[in-house]
Amino acid sequence: MQGDRGSTNHFTKERIEMAVQLWSRSSISLIDVRYKLIHPDAPMLNYKLPTSTLVYTHGGTASIELDRIFYQAGRFGIFHGGKGTELSIHPADTSLEMYMAMYKSETAPFYKRELHRLLEQINPFIQVYGFSPENPVFFMEKCRSMYDHWNRQSAQNHFYAKITLYQLIYEIYKELEQGHIRYFEPDYVELVKQYLNQNHTEPVSIERLAEMLPISRSLLSKLFRKREQKSLQAYLNEKRLEAAKRYLQQPNITIQEVAIGCGFTDELNLNRMFKKYVQMTPSDYRRKMIDKFTKNDMDNDSHCLYNERELDRIAKTTRDGELSMFGQTIRKEIILSAAVSLMLLLSACTSTAPTNTSSPSSAPAQSQAQAASSAEAKETDTVAQTRVVKTEHGDVEVPADPQRIVYLVGNNVGDILPFGKTVVGVDKYGDPSERPEEWKQQWGQFVSDVKVVPGDDLEAIMALDPDLIIGSPTWSSSSIEQLSKIAPTIFYNEMAALEERITFFGEVFGMPERASELIAQYAAKVETAKQHLIDAGLYNKKIAFLQGVEDGTPGLQGDKTRGIIYEDLGMHAPEKIEKEFFNRGNPKSEGYYSPISLEVIDQYLNEAEIIAYTNFDPTVEGLEEKLSSVNIWKTIPAVREKNIMFYSVSNTLNDYDYASRMVSLDTFVNALLELPLAQ
Repeated sequence: MQGDRGSTNHFTKERIEMAVQLWSRSSISLIDVRYKLIHPDAPMLNYKLPTSTLVYTHGGTASIELDRIFYQAGRFGIFHGGKGTELSIHPADTSLEMYMAMYKSETAPFYKRELHRLLEQINPFIQVYGFSPENPVFFMEKCRSMYDHWNRQSAQNHFYAKITLYQLIYEIYKELEQGHIRYFEPDYVELVKQYLNQNHTEPVSIERLAEMLPISRSLLSKLFRKREQKSLQAYLNEKRLEAAKRYLQQPNITIQEVAIGCGFTDELNLNRMFKKYVQMTPSDYRRKMIDKFTKNDMDNDSHCLYNERELDRIAKTTRDGELSMFGQTIRKEIILSAAVSLMLLLSACTSTAPTNTSSPSSAPAQSQAQAASSAEAKETDTVAQTRVVKTEHGDVEVPADPQRIVYLVGNNVGDILPFGKTVVGVDKYGDPSERPEEWKQQWGQFVSDVKVVPGDDLEAIMALDPDLIIGSPTWSSSSIEQLSKIAPTIFYNEMAALEERITFFGEVFGMPERASELIAQYAAKVETAKQHLIDAGLYNKKIAFLQGVEDGTPGLQGDKTRGIIYEDLGMHAPEKIEKEFFNRGNPKSEGYYSPISLEVIDQYLNEAEIIAYTNFDPTVEGLEEKLSSVNIWKTIPAVREKNIMFYSVSNTLNDYDYASRMVSLDTFVNALLELPLAQ
């Protein structure tokens, strides 16, 4: 937590005053309010908070883990964590009710220097803490009311829920200031268990371990035996024996190597422990296990399975109902750094901070508030200038230089790539891996680390930490109101003319000169391409563009989606197609896909001198094979004379954005020049 490292008291009156100032003067968006009944046999495990979150629990005791620090909570608990904080809740005996209020604090504008000064000293939106409230009934009723109103799905009820969040925060700081609360003590038994689980193969001194905690060795041993029904040494021996059993099943490792590798001093000590706890020697155990395995056939369940994507059952993934919208897996970095991080935490417990008691004047232990992730701290440190952009949906304040854009308008992402902006998220139709190699070579650098997210998965979008979201009212599956709670959001008309779109994004990014340059570059490219077609005698030929969907069924679309052929180059379709599909006096004809039965397709294509056909499925080869058996298709003049071009959906010819047009213009013209019709 920025500005709180090394402090022995995170909630002095002075710091509470600063925190309240930040709450009262910052822009807060309530993202979601959730409720969950957590059962002892189905705990919530390793849930990474997607944004700042206030948690209220009641109903029974539980072990609460916040960023790998364990706390023993009573019947009521208030917890808080910033974005990225990992939360686990293990109810002890009875089910536990939990409410979560997820919110986001917007980065303060650059001119609010006082807020940035305060954030350098304390950031209440990313603090990690937990305590038992003095007035639990108040929190219970307010959380229930906030949840009920939030789920009524109206602006007025959502406004009420946000007001309730402020009431909860006010009550929290009032109780913190009065000191009439009980901070949750770190769970020393769980801390020691985690340390032994991860370091049992190393030399471990129980005496040294106890000395690093702010409680006596005798008290630690008593607490551990009461919880685990065994001594610390017995628990350590058990973990080492479990490891030894696994290695003994590998005949290429000597018993001496097993003993040293599992934390036993030598083979003699390993023999002694095996006889005491397993009632046999390590050699006898190895022979028994090898004999057991050799009796199993090759199809035994010890083999890893392959589920068409990856090895199955390497690790189990636990999902947590409505809360776990992210997949939860064992993180390698946690395993690798666990020993070091836990030792640091144990060392921190030797601070001179007073031990918490139920006394009103008790100060929280140093471990009660932890530093948040560097990414979250960076978010609040950065003093970013902004600009106001006029859109069809009103004025929107956006970052002057956005660095993390989520684009949710399908494969039209190429409208913003020419401005050199990095895109961190797209919906499935914008997946850059589906673009042709020419496209990747020109524009791939700006989407090299992009993540594909469903357009309606708000939590996955939030996890990308965008500073700008770009969507469309006709395309995006989430509303502008929903997305604006995550980051500044702009909706634009992706079907507008190319020049209009590029000019708009020049205003969004504060790059009007670049927009003019891009428009001029494309216009010049079009004129060059047009001249090539004129020289080849192709420019005045009638061309029909078909798009295949639903197993290759052909269809025609209005000219707004066929920008390169009809709009940019100015080529013409057969008269019947232009009359029925390119009638600008009838807006319904523009941009709408209309399937055409193969039985009547000749009525539209007999006058076409060139046919371009792009399809989704089957492949180009499969489509050509399918059509080759259709008699009426073979009678069409352009088909008979082989003046036809097939394209797969991954080719950018069926895309409408600037980047795709820059690639497709060359692709399309070069293909035309290879037709028999070309001079």
